[in-house]
Amino acid sequence: MTSVEYKSARRARIRVILIDIAVGVVSNLLVTALASVASLLF
Repeated sequence: MTSVEYKSARRARIRVILIDIAVGVVSNLLVTALASVASLLF
């Protein structure tokens, strides 16, 4: 295993973690927005 392969694998893992965090934040915002719209309608 060369250092270049290790860095790319590490970078890919960090990218996956950041994508997971971003998806969680966006889904929380969507749920909050839907809840506020529902509270306004009902």
